Formats: sequence, C-alpha cells, structure tokens
Amino acid sequence: MFSVRHIEAFQAVMVTRSMTSAADVLFVTQSAVSKLIKEFEEQVGFELFTRKRGGLVPSPEAHSLLAEVDRLFLGLEKIALAAERIRSKRHGQLRIVAMPSLTTGFLQGVVAAFSREHPDVSVSLLTYNSPEVVELVASGQFDLGYAMTPISRDRGLVARVSLVDCVCILPPRHPKRRRRELDPGDLAGEPFVSLAADNPTRMKVDALFKNENIHRHLAFEAGWSAAVVGFVAQGMGASILDPFSTDMALALGCSVHRMTQPIPFSFAEIKASSTTRNDLADLFSAQLEERLRGLHGYARPRRAAS
Repeated sequence: MFSVRHIEAFQAVMVTRSMTSAADVLFVTQSAVSKLIKEFEEQVGFELFTRKRGGLVPSPEAHSLLAEVDRLFLGLEKIALAAERIRSKRHGQLRIVAMPSLTTGFLQGVVAAFSREHPDVSVSLLTYNSPEVVELVASGQFDLGYAMTPISRDRGLVARVSLVDCVCILPPRHPKRRRRELDPGDLAGEPFVSLAADNPTRMKVDALFKNENIHRHLAFEAGWSAAVVGFVAQGMGASILDPFSTDMALALGCSVHRMTQPIPFSFAEIKASSTTRNDLADLFSAQLEERLRGLHGYARPRRAAS
C-alpha cells in the first residue's frame, strides 16, 4: 500500500511539473522522487504523468486524484491544529480572532489588562473580516471570536451580542472640537469620510442624515475604521464610527464626541457550542465587559439579547 511519502511526492510533482523541482521541495534526490512516483503509479494502477517538451503533463486521472489528495492534506492540517490547541490549553493559551474595527487598539487593551492578571497565559489575536471570524470559530480553530451581527445560528455557535453607540470623530483643530456632544446638524455641509457602502454602520449613518434632511459632502470612503480615522487625522473630513477606534483617533490628534442621536453599533462574542467550557475564555470575556464600560465615556455600552 502507498504511504504518505508517495502522496507527498505526487502532490509536489503536480505542483512543480518537474521531478527535479519536486525533489528540491521535498529535500530529496530526483531519483528518489522518480522511484516514489513509479511505485505510486503501480499502486493506483494507471499512468499519472507523460513526458513532453517543457516538462511533465499530468493525466486526467492525476487531476482527479489530486482533488482527493488536497482534501486529505486539509484533513491532516486540521488534525495538527487540533493537537496544537490541546497542547496549548494545557500550558495556558487563548486564541482570539476578531473583526478589524476591534483590533485598532481596543482588544489589545483588553489583552494587556488580562495579561497583567494572568501573566502565565499566552494570547494570540488575529484579525479577519467578520464572515471569516465566524468560520474560524465554528471550525474550532479559535477559542473566542468577535464579529459584526447578525451571526448565523446554524453554525453551532454561542453568540453574546453587545450594543455600543457610535461616535463622531473630528479632524485636529476643528472649530467644534471642544463640544462634548454633536448633533447631526453640526455636520451639515461638512466634508465627510464614510465607511464602504455595504457596511451596516455606513447604512445607519446615511439613513440618519437622510431622515434629518441634512446634506454632507461625501468626499472620501474607506473599508476599515482604521483607514477612515487616518483620513480624518489628515483633515480630510469628519466621520461617524464605532467607538473602538477612539484610542487611535485621539493618538492622531482627532477629537471624539458623542452624538445626540445615538447610532447603535452591534457586535457578537462567539464561541463554538461543541467545545468544552474554557475558563480562560470566560475570564477574558469578563475583562472585555469591564473595558466596554469605559470607552472614554463617549459610548454607552449595553447588553443586547442573544
């Protein structure tokens, strides 16, 4: 029966279309790869490659077989990740994945506070867009995830939803920078930096100004909150964003203000329901709740129904 080494050789030749290049990838000799491919062909019972000018040409059967091989290696990778998660939990590790708006400083502050109380726990924080966050947590690769709502309930996830109010960010030295609260009318005629058109927060902001019949000069647009803050810091216009970018905005010299008409921003903390209880995740969640109550006093965090 063929071995994993035969499959590795086959995959390498399929990718490189060369016995020599495959040998370099696998750190073996060219003759070793040729021997492995010959043995593999004998085992499967059909020709995998033909030699033509310019390299090896896979047979149709080889292409069909490659699809199965790719699925095999994906399964092996998942097993390796599972083993790593088991090892890391023994030694105290928390794996977190979050949408970009929460990783411009807010979650890093939560991690810092958590680490001061639990110095022996290592924490990894990765950033992905919300759909990828859901997939990664559902597959068990992360202990905690933070994604925009709504969250699909058919992925075997436990979701805890939070609501906070968006804030207005003004450029440095803006005439209205000393006001604690701003009304939508205060931005009438102002250059405005928007999130992307399909962003739920953008839709809520646009709806508010449309309902109030207030015109803004929609000058610039960016996909992530951090990019919007960068535009505002350059004096390109005002913006209304989630409150998690306030640290970055203040560091860049912008001013941050409550809105008299709240615009809610919702996100969910998600866990895979199939996993066993994780005390570290629960402790981190409590730390995040505490930091949510701060947010510089600009936002009014509240708990939404799960």
